[in-house]
Amino acid sequence: MKKHIYIYIDESGTLPDPQSPVIVVAAVGTEKPRSLLLPSKSAKRSVRKKTSEIKFYRAGDNTKKRFLQTLAYQDIAIFVLTIEKNGQIITDSPENFAFVCSLILNDCLIYYQHDQLQIIFDRHFHRQIDRDMFNETLQNILGKNFQISHVDSLQQQAVNTADMIAGSILWFHTGKNPLFYTLIKNKIVAEKVISWKEAQRAFWHKKTRLNRRRRPSKSE
Repeated sequence: MKKHIYIYIDESGTLPDPQSPVIVVAAVGTEKPRSLLLPSKSAKRSVRKKTSEIKFYRAGDNTKKRFLQTLAYQDIAIFVLTIEKNGQIITDSPENFAFVCSLILNDCLIYYQHDQLQIIFDRHFHRQIDRDMFNETLQNILGKNFQISHVDSLQQQAVNTADMIAGSILWFHTGKNPLFYTLIKNKIVAEKVISWKEAQRAFWHKKTRLNRRRRPSKSE
C-alpha cells in the first residue's frame, strides 16, 4: 500500500541578486505533517514575545537551535540543493525556478518512488499565472503529474520547516555559522552542490529534449 508523503519546499537566497553567492533549496518529506509543527511549538517556548511563526532570518540563535534540535527527532527526510551563482544575475522566472526545484525533486522522487507525493511550496510567485506556468514547467521537466500547492506560511506553518533548513544550509555554505547545519545533518538523505553554469547546461539539454518530444513528426 502506498504511503501519502508530504514534501515541503522553500529556498534561501535569491536568484537575481548578484550579492547572494548561493541559493539553497530545501525539501523536507514526512508522512506526518503535524509533526512538523512540534519544532515551532518548542522554539516558541524559548521566545518571550509572541510570534506568529518561526522564520530563520527573524529568529534568534537560541530559537533556531531549539527548533532544529526538536526537528532532528522527527521522522523526516531532508533533501538539499545548493546552487553556486558566482556573481551571476539570474532571472527569477517561473521557468528558471521550476528547473531549480526539479533538481531537488528528482532526488525526492527516487527516494519516495513507491509512494504518493503531495508537493507544498512556500509561495514564491504572487501571480496565479506565474504559479500555473511554474507547475506546468515543473511537471514537464520531471515527466510526472503530481499534486502541487503554493501556500502562505502563516496559513500552513509546516512549510517553515523547509525555510529553517534552507537558512541553516545557506549559513553553512557562506561561513556565517555552521552550527545549525550540524544539528540536522543526520537527517539529510540527499545533498547536492552545483554551479549555475553547470545547471544551465543540464537545463538546456533537458529543454531541447522536451521540445523534440512536442514537435510533430514529418509523417503526421
